[in-house]
Amino acid sequence: MPSPWPELSVVIPAYNEAKRIRRSIEKVVAYLRARPLSWELWIVDDGSRDDTAELVMQAIDGLPEAQLISYKPNRGKGFAVRAGVLAARGQWVAFLDADLSTPPEEIDSALEFLRSGNDMVIGSRALSGSKIVRKPPLYRRLATAAFNQIKYALVGLRQFSDTQCGFKAYRRSSVRPLYERSIVDRFMFDVEILYLAQLKHLRVRELPVSWAASEDTKVRFIEGVVNMIRDLGRIRWAHRDVKRAERQKERMVTM
Repeated sequence: MPSPWPELSVVIPAYNEAKRIRRSIEKVVAYLRARPLSWELWIVDDGSRDDTAELVMQAIDGLPEAQLISYKPNRGKGFAVRAGVLAARGQWVAFLDADLSTPPEEIDSALEFLRSGNDMVIGSRALSGSKIVRKPPLYRRLATAAFNQIKYALVGLRQFSDTQCGFKAYRRSSVRPLYERSIVDRFMFDVEILYLAQLKHLRVRELPVSWAASEDTKVRFIEGVVNMIRDLGRIRWAHRDVKRAERQKERMVTM
């Protein structure tokens, strides 16, 4: 008897994306319809102040595989992705930025790695084989370099060349518990989920991807730096009990 649940769930968080959300949905749906697997699409409107929600409803009208989650006020990208991942029912879950800076076709390679036993696949713009179509401005690259040093000092994750790419795919059964525990609502949610995955010894694979920098990023530089440092500290503090419990397990195994 076939499963009532889809094989693949795709999540798209969106905030003030009226200019491009309909086009992005059309591209993702065309990709999914061309694949030999069952699927569902979740668009999460993160408290947009424009017509994003209305345009999403128009785009998915007559498409039972697609659903809109909408709420107010704006809560942050991490909250939006969490809402989509927790709503997802597929065996595999992938999320894409609304601007499709990484195209949906990258899901093909991610699914191969998940089916071979990995729990998470994270897009990396730093790996050999990645195709950078449009680079971010210099100030953003400098900010990223500074961010990485602070991240390494507070939560580690040196083994990953890129934690912030807006493309990731998961084995839902492995990653759902991490999202249920997560607390970061804004841009450091990627780091939090990877930090928890590392503590839980999940199998994480980096994937070189095609990527183009968005021309109208919603990250404000100074505000972003302040929130980044604050949230990295929160990640380390909030999950100290997980780290302690995993260390106790390791000690018991070696006794």
